[in-house]
Amino acid sequence: MSDQIRWHAAPEEVALDRAELEEGQEALRRGMAEGRHAGAQLYVSRFGRPVLEFACGEAAPGRPMTPDTIAPWFSACKPLTAMAIALLVDRGRLDLDDPVKRYLPEFAAGKEACTLRHVLTHQGGFPGAVSHADQRGWDDTLAAICAYPAEYPPGTRAGYHPTAGWYVLAEVLRQLDGRFIDRFLAEEFFAPLEMRDSHLGIPPERQDALAPRLARVHLGRTEREHFAGPAFVEQFNGSGELARINPSGGGRGPARDLGRFYELLLAKGRWGERQLLDPRTVQLFTACHRWDLPDKTLAGAPLPWGLGFCLYGNADVHPGVSRRVFGHSGMVSTIAFADPESGLACVVLTTGLLDTLTNARRLREANGPIVKACRPVLRPPS
Repeated sequence: MSDQIRWHAAPEEVALDRAELEEGQEALRRGMAEGRHAGAQLYVSRFGRPVLEFACGEAAPGRPMTPDTIAPWFSACKPLTAMAIALLVDRGRLDLDDPVKRYLPEFAAGKEACTLRHVLTHQGGFPGAVSHADQRGWDDTLAAICAYPAEYPPGTRAGYHPTAGWYVLAEVLRQLDGRFIDRFLAEEFFAPLEMRDSHLGIPPERQDALAPRLARVHLGRTEREHFAGPAFVEQFNGSGELARINPSGGGRGPARDLGRFYELLLAKGRWGERQLLDPRTVQLFTACHRWDLPDKTLAGAPLPWGLGFCLYGNADVHPGVSRRVFGHSGMVSTIAFADPESGLACVVLTTGLLDTLTNARRLREANGPIVKACRPVLRPPS
């Protein structure tokens, strides 16, 4: 399959080194040759100006990956759920230190002291309440989370909540706003940002029409033992998972759409003539709120966190970024981040799931040259 490349601007116009950008593309091609993934996408912008869309390999057997392919974002969509909560903060509908129980009275079993801030910083105390493989409906999932006994008193320890915390945030949003998270994101972010191909759940009646554009995930060739079996991976290609409204990891779309979301944050909430988010709220959510706490879910790594964002030290991001970088990875396959110091927004989506260390090396080999491509400038080019 031939590559597809769209240059939206000459790299030199925004002080990017073209050779480094091409090395980032080559890294994704090497990953294909090594069997790490069947296909991949790359999106790069600087100072809010789209520069590059790149796609290589296959979205599915016999079908090329293109910049328009709709690929899984997995947990890289968690910041979208976080910024839905940010909009309610903007509108005075809630306070970050409100207890979850104020909005979900059934939220108990030792979790009564848990606040929205605890959930957003992965300190809620219920990381194991539900899993990615859980197939229960919305109400049953929420009931299970509310009844789940706290693993530790909220706020006293840190443990990445892969799934449960994001259902809680989405349900709080529904209680206050009346909209489910999929509709809220579609109306408040996807529409104004022209993220036309973004989805949080694809209804069964739309899946046939979109099928030619959907990427399939698989187990890539890894250097260590597989973290999961084929059945676990294949579920993400099924109709039920495509339709599920999963605020922790169900987002899908092209790399460019996720890139636009980060461009909005780099622009401090402004998009064109509209101020979608208060600049102070953007700064609040992307600032550091948790540091130097070993994460019990992530093998004790003391990663700093914002409100829904992973900050400097994410192993999937090249260390050449500034300490103001924020973003999120997704299911050992995906990374999206923005660096306010350099004005860079970068998204790498791949279709092969790997072990953690092999994936971190793969993603850094792709985004590292993009980070290095940024040349110093006194002020952004007009």
